[in-house]
Amino acid sequence: MVRKTLTLVALIVMMAISPVSFAQDPSIIRIGLGDPIDSEMGAIATRFKEIVESRTDGNVEIRIYPNGQLGDETEMIQDVRRGNLDMAVIGIANLVPIVNKLGLLTLPYLFDNMYEVVRGSSGPAHDMLNEFAVKEGGFRILGWTYTGYRYLSNAVHPIKTLADIKDMKFRVPKSAVIIETYRSWGAIPVPIPWADTYIALQLGAVDGQCYGYITFQAAAFDEVQKFITEAHYTYQLQPMIISERIFKKFSPEMQEIFVEAGRYAQQYCLAFQLMNATRVKAELIASGIQIDNLEDEKEWKRLAIENVWPKVTNFIGGQKVLDRYLGYIGKK
Repeated sequence: MVRKTLTLVALIVMMAISPVSFAQDPSIIRIGLGDPIDSEMGAIATRFKEIVESRTDGNVEIRIYPNGQLGDETEMIQDVRRGNLDMAVIGIANLVPIVNKLGLLTLPYLFDNMYEVVRGSSGPAHDMLNEFAVKEGGFRILGWTYTGYRYLSNAVHPIKTLADIKDMKFRVPKSAVIIETYRSWGAIPVPIPWADTYIALQLGAVDGQCYGYITFQAAAFDEVQKFITEAHYTYQLQPMIISERIFKKFSPEMQEIFVEAGRYAQQYCLAFQLMNATRVKAELIASGIQIDNLEDEKEWKRLAIENVWPKVTNFIGGQKVLDRYLGYIGKK
């Protein structure tokens, strides 16, 4: 079924790729990624590149720089805001200090299923989040990268219950919401830049981290971690952003191509994630990684919602903002 979905998305994308003639000299758009090229971030950026270059008949060239080649995500965000970097695919938690309202996407147990995830990144929900980004951040969200749940990994012991995570140190992004979430479970959150995560795990500065299967493998975390726990506390939606200053320099016709390419690339990324996460999970198990489920996840959920949501609601824009978004995903 996943393969059929991927094929359908590919056909839709091909239908969208009808060349548009441009008279100006070729433009170069640089996209910075924090993750490897064979991750979900790489998938959405690569498909965006293919669509834009085809639609513009080669008059716009997209260059992708993975693995933090253009700086860590915090640096890339600031460069995008200033117009020094055209585009980037950024971890949502690293955007929250700039646009606090985007922090609602990091609320623990916000999404109960993939239906809510897709609704929460499309249509009016996307428009709402993009409005916050443009007005408060100086960047525009062209699409969302689906990277799966932030599963827990560590090098110490299996985590199956709340007691297992107590006092363990976990690398987390600099996100007030995620930090409070780990504290609610009795763990010790340690904010570390994404680019430094591998070395922190290797040196034992932290016991573990949290990410989906595809990037876990692509970042070679299986070299320094032994255990993964499928905790479903947050689904990672990573935005592909473009500098609003850069966006406004293009013609309305070109702007529409960017917007459409972002939307189709997002659809492709969803199919990519669904298909490859299952494959990578099997490969990790075969390589010796132990994967467990939580035996008491209802308690994890209760603690996180009761302790975190009230603390951060004002930070993410207040109850009205939260209720509006919950309505878009079908929870109000």
